Amino acid sequence: MGTGIAAVIPLVMGPPINRWNREIDNNYFSPTFFECYDVNEDGSVYTIRHEMLLHNYQSFLTEFYDCIGDDCDIDSILQANNYDEFCSIFDRDERCARVPFVDFQYHTFSMLGGHCKEYWKFYSGSYKAMLEEYSTLTHFEQVLAKAMKNPLAGTVKFGIYG
Repeated sequence: MGTGIAAVIPLVMGPPINRWNREIDNNYFSPTFFECYDVNEDGSVYTIRHEMLLHNYQSFLTEFYDCIGDDCDIDSILQANNYDEFCSIFDRDERCARVPFVDFQYHTFSMLGGHCKEYWKFYSGSYKAMLEEYSTLTHFEQVLAKAMKNPLAGTVKFGIYG
């Protein structure tokens, strides 16, 4: 096992964790990304709008996997009625880390522009990925946001997982 490319929807996100930059850089996000989030008073924590997530995650999975030409067993994905139930259905340990799952291990996913405190990982790429720059992943995010009709498409972040 190594480090690979993954796609997530940040559930709770903050600014990057480094000593040089402590602000979210909007240049690294799709134009519609922040429309799906609520932000706390000081602008340091972004939380996905639960209603947006709950009403769209099943159709998002179907559309995403159809877009990449891969199968997704959507029939095995239960409908969540609230955010806690969503987190329970997609519990990482209960799903044996099979995508999609909710992860709270903030140190295992690295992306441009921010820092995921909680995220819903729905795609795993190759674990043989070698990446010098993240900018290509930002381009993928922007293309995906334009190609898909689901409102969650604008919230996707590609990054390094592992």
